[in-house]
Amino acid sequence: MHPVKLGLGLVLVAWGFADYLFPLTVLRVQSDLLNVPPEPSEEFADHKRRVGLVCLLAGVITLAATVG
Repeated sequence: MHPVKLGLGLVLVAWGFADYLFPLTVLRVQSDLLNVPPEPSEEFADHKRRVGLVCLLAGVITLAATVG
């Protein structure tokens, strides 16, 4: 097992779960840190959920490649 791939896979899975399950909260935190966008909306939250699914998929593939 390669520790960098394992770490990257775990980070992607965690990030994907956060984006998918709590998109408005993640957007508010990002807005506070980056000042963009000023007011998170449901449209941004829907996009964030899709990004979360992509991160989950990429994380699972990375973990599978690390183990296999």
